[in-house]
Amino acid sequence: MKSPLRSVTLTLGLLLAACAQTGAPPGTPAPLSSAPAGPATPASFEVQGGKRLSADEFRRLTAGNTLDRRMPNGARLLVHITADGSQRLKLQGVNGQTATDQGRLAYRGDRVCSSWQRINPGQETCFVYFQLGQDLVAIDLAGAMAPTRFNLLRGNPERV
Repeated sequence: MKSPLRSVTLTLGLLLAACAQTGAPPGTPAPLSSAPAGPATPASFEVQGGKRLSADEFRRLTAGNTLDRRMPNGARLLVHITADGSQRLKLQGVNGQTATDQGRLAYRGDRVCSSWQRINPGQETCFVYFQLGQDLVAIDLAGAMAPTRFNLLRGNPERV
């Protein structure tokens, strides 16, 4: 019998792997970014057709709203962001399994830095964001994850 903690840890590990996929979901225009491989400065990124957001613009757009990422394998990642910078995550697997986490956002210049309780506990990952219509594209400044496209949902319709 698996322990619940081991199961959640494994699921969150799969979440990170899914976010790092280089394959874009069906219907995603390519290429999303001209981001170089490996660590880079925020100025070295561009998303074709996208508007680069400052951290303040990202905060204004997302406070009280939810980022929704549907993955090619059918899993769904939801991140609800509150006005005080706290965030809650829910990963819905293809077989009905779910995993959750809680964390914080910090806004530094044009960077949005995220930390979680379970995913790399306490370590920050910093992103720059671009807006493409109703979607937001997150680019990991450390180069550990491929650019990730989220649909921006108003409010918290999935009760994350």
